[in-house]
Amino acid sequence: LYDPYISKCCLRPFYDKYGNVCIVVDMELKGRIREALIKMILDFDIPLETEE
Repeated sequence: LYDPYISKCCLRPFYDKYGNVCIVVDMELKGRIREALIKMILDFDIPLETEE
């Protein structure tokens, strides 16, 4: 669901040995963002009112 957006946020310039620039996805950063998103989703709490 959020994979394309996360990939776009993780773009970094990469320079090869000839000095050419390529834009690549930083997979380490992408993994950290995905991990943080999963943690936030799992920690999300919805307060429920119980009827008695």
